Amino acid sequence: MSKSSLSSEKLEFQVERLTNKHQKIDARVCELDGRLSLTADEETELQQLKKEKLALKDELATLSSR
Repeated sequence: MSKSSLSSEKLEFQVERLTNKHQKIDARVCELDGRLSLTADEETELQQLKKEKLALKDELATLSSR
């Protein structure tokens, strides 16, 4: 196996892993956004999840541009 195909597989795996994590976070964000009211802890969790989701999106965009 060539070095480029190995790094390509590694990149693919990383993109897949980040995409799965992004989807899980998105599902939780949707769940919290769908509630009529949130506790203080849930509000904090929601804000942290949104930040993490955005960071993952940025990382995915960076990896995809390679």
